[in-house]
This record gives sequence, C-alpha cells and structure tokens, in this order.
Amino acid sequence: MLPPTEIASYSHDDWISSIAVASSDRFVVGSFDGIVRVWNAQSECVSEMRGHESAVKCVAAASLDPVKKSKVEILSGSQDRTAIAWGSKGGQRKPLYAARGHTDSVEAVAVNPANTHFVTASADSTIRFWSLAVPKESEDAELEAQDSTPVAKKRKGLNIMTKAAIGTLSGHVGAVTSVCFDADRESNVYSGGWDHSVRTWDVAAGVNVATSLCDKVVLDVDYSAHSQLIATGHADRSVRLWDPRSSDNTVVKLRLSSHKGFVSSVAWAPNSAYMLASASHDSTIKVWDIRSRTPLYTVHAASAKDDGKKLLALDWSRSLLLAGGESGSLRIHSVNSQYEDGPDSTQA
Repeated sequence: MLPPTEIASYSHDDWISSIAVASSDRFVVGSFDGIVRVWNAQSECVSEMRGHESAVKCVAAASLDPVKKSKVEILSGSQDRTAIAWGSKGGQRKPLYAARGHTDSVEAVAVNPANTHFVTASADSTIRFWSLAVPKESEDAELEAQDSTPVAKKRKGLNIMTKAAIGTLSGHVGAVTSVCFDADRESNVYSGGWDHSVRTWDVAAGVNVATSLCDKVVLDVDYSAHSQLIATGHADRSVRLWDPRSSDNTVVKLRLSSHKGFVSSVAWAPNSAYMLASASHDSTIKVWDIRSRTPLYTVHAASAKDDGKKLLALDWSRSLLLAGGESGSLRIHSVNSQYEDGPDSTQA
C-alpha cells in the first residue's frame, strides 16, 4: 500500500483558510486576503472572486449534478459577517447574493446533499439555515438599513442582493467553528465549537436534539455516510469519533492521538467507512484506518517552504487529498483506490 504522494503545489500570497474540491479539475480555495480562488488541475487560477471585505474563513462547493444543479456554484463565508453565493454570469463568476444576519465572523458553511439549502456557523455562537435559491430582490430591507458600515457600502456598490435566513439555531456557548450535514438524514446538522460540544440539530424543527461533550475545543467536524460516524478535530491534538445513533451522548467511540499540534481539519475518505484524514498545526497530514489507533501514514510537506507551517484546511475527494494553511501553498496529493472499501465490506 502506497502513501499519498504530493503531486502539485499552488502558491497563494496569504494563508489558506479553507478548501473545497468542486470536481477533479476545480479546486475552490478561501484565503485570508479576502479572495476566493478557483484552480484547475493544470495549475491555473481560473477565477478570483472578490466581494468580501475581510478574511475568507470557509468555502463550500454546490453540487454539479445536472439533476440538482443550482445557479449557485460556490459559497464563501468571511470575517466580514457575510456568506456570499457565487455563480456564473457572462462567462465569469459573480456574487449572486450575500447571506446576512450573523453578528460575527462566519466560520463554516455547508451545502445539503439535495443542493437546496445551506447552513453557516459563526463566532456569534449561532448556526443559520438558508435557502440556496437566488432571490429576485433583496429579502430583508431592515438588515440592509442596519448595516451602514464602509464594508456594507462597498458591497452595495457591487449590487449584491441580501439573503435572509430561514432560521437560527442557538445553543452553543461561544464560537461555532464547524458544521456539516448528515448525508442520510438531511434535516440533521452536526456542529462543533469552543464550548467543547458536538451538537446534533434538526434544522426543520429548529431544535438541538443531542449534545455530546468532551474536554477540549472542537475545531472541525465531518460526517461519513459509509460509517455513519462523526469525526472531530481538537485543540488537544486528537481526533475523536462519535456515533450520533448512540443514546449515550457522553461516550467517544474512539480517540486517535498522534499529531503534535492542534488538529485543525478532518475529512473522511469519500468511498470508505474506515479511512480518515486529519490535518494539523504540526504541518502534517495523517491518514487513519479507524480499525487501528495508529495512523497508516504521516504525510510531511514536500517543500521546505511548507515544512513546519500550520495546516488549517483539508478536503478529500475521489483520488485527491488537498491541504493548505499558513504557508499559502495548496498541497495536492494523489491517493489511489486502496482507500476504497471492497464490495463486501461492512459499515463500522
């Protein structure tokens, strides 16, 4: 079995905060310089999307499935308290609307599998639920009237419509750092935050249906449709696995410890119930088989420029594992079919 191999590195001028693989030839990157970039597999930056007035903290790619296709292609969240939906107009990607209502930085964004709604998590301690559809006109004049900051005025100069949330989920104490949908039950959303909790929400009902606690800040969450487990990254250098089906919400199914820094991002393999990757402030990526407590591989930076630099973002899509962070390098790794379960494999 071969470890992931770094096959390319795309350089940015500032820290990379977030990564989303839209397709095998389109990689969406959010950066602390406030720009959302789209790269292709030929090392070309094909789009630079400017609309945020502060650091971009999170990005998500909408589904490219023709059945589910939306006008919205990309979502980005920022320290400017907005999430912007981006789509193609006249051959260029333009902002379609700004989702507004958060009172602090938007730290995470996720699109539901049906490609009809999205959620945002914020440092204001709330999660908001939104329709992905593009409004015909600004939905909340009161929000626009309240926001008279220079940032807002500049956005209005770009003629970006305002999107209002369908609902707000409150319960976290402190910043909410991460959020993801349950691929099997789309009304369920999972979140993690500074209050050391992993929470399950029913967004349709607007309620917190379960809360699991640990003793450290939760930095990232990811759900696997194959194992039906939640993976979380933490400030105590650990990865934890949770079973949202369990009636005992205080029990961690498994704790994986090997990193030497904060675990900033986690990503399940797309076609396996057992394979998981984690990225850390120690500048390494680790690949785990959750049937063992020892990592299969520790992937170090191939370039001296990236060595020792914090990793902040990670995404695993098909045969590609992407990571980025403090060095500004988008590190692209090739992984092969060994990380897919065979047809007879069972769920964990």
